[in-house]
Amino acid sequence: MDLFKPDVGLLFWMLLSFVILFVILRKYAWPGILKGINERNKHIEDALISAQKAREQLDEFQQESQELISQAKEEQIKILQEGKRLKDSIISEAKEQARAEAEKIIDEAHKFIEKQREEAVKEIDRKVANLSVDVAEIILKKKLEDVTEQKALARKLAGKMSETVEN
Repeated sequence: MDLFKPDVGLLFWMLLSFVILFVILRKYAWPGILKGINERNKHIEDALISAQKAREQLDEFQQESQELISQAKEEQIKILQEGKRLKDSIISEAKEQARAEAEKIIDEAHKFIEKQREEAVKEIDRKVANLSVDVAEIILKKKLEDVTEQKALARKLAGKMSETVEN
């Protein structure tokens, strides 16, 4: 039961510690805390004033935008009426230009495709030739250990090469 009975000495030192801590906090910490709270209050008041000004500007902008929208609608009606008048002549002219442009694009595309096809054929020929040389080299290294086999194969390949060049 000693836990529930406070000791007078302990109470005295706790009270003394509390008073010393309170005096230190009051002298050094409390002014800083009050300054921070006052700055925060001022910041909130400034923010509220700014928000009010922004709201007023927003109302002004909304009125201006409504006026601009009504003016734009009037201009839109005028432009649509003028556009209907010019529509037929512009459509026929545009069709002719589009037809001519389409023919030009098609001709250019045909030329481009033909050029690409020729380049592709040349590239394939070049790759086939390189591949043939590589295959021949491998075969020659593996198969031709005898001089007579080398001579016979060289004659055969020379005949095929001359036929390929002539074609």
